[in-house]
Amino acid sequence: MSNIEQAYQFQNPLKLTKVLLIFFYIGIAFSALSILDSMMSYNLYSSAHISNKEIDDNDMRTLVIGAVAALFNIATIIIFLIWINKANKNSRALGSKGMQFTPGWCVGWWFIPIASLWKPYQAVREIWKTSQSSDNWQTQKNSIITLWWTLWIIGGFIDQIINQWSISLYSDFDATSTWLDYQNLELAFIFSLIFDIVLSVIFIKMIRRICNGQLSQFQNQ
Repeated sequence: MSNIEQAYQFQNPLKLTKVLLIFFYIGIAFSALSILDSMMSYNLYSSAHISNKEIDDNDMRTLVIGAVAALFNIATIIIFLIWINKANKNSRALGSKGMQFTPGWCVGWWFIPIASLWKPYQAVREIWKTSQSSDNWQTQKNSIITLWWTLWIIGGFIDQIINQWSISLYSDFDATSTWLDYQNLELAFIFSLIFDIVLSVIFIKMIRRICNGQLSQFQNQ
């Protein structure tokens, strides 16, 4: 084991993993609540007569749900980045040699434009493989990581398209937009939220597998 690898000591990831998973479950709950909110908005926009008060109340409900959900999402991102940093350190502590990504860059690559489209995937894939086996880890399969990242990229593009559509629609309010346009937007939100829930389930499975794999290796040493 090299001097760099000897600098790391294995830290039980179970507690942090449980905290991270709780936040993911909360995120799923907020996604489900947001789906209900969009359904209520859809029904409102299909009404024959809509008062200004109904619109204001509907917008306020959506704003509150979105704001609270955004705070939990930020917290989840922070906890995940801490978790991925520690997971990389644990892989090194377990004796995995030849790793290309340092604990710091496992976090840093998420914030580098353009490179963030593939470097975080490679960093997490490396942790996934080393969590399955520290010996010959390069040969380990990583199909779930490929699926996770593919959906992550697709989800990002979907969110961008819907957000731009929303901005365009609301900035054009009282001009050429119709209530049908707002109904279609709510349907798009519902689709995006269902997609997010599916992605979160895959996230949870990936996190559990990495945690359990590292614990299993440590216990068998």
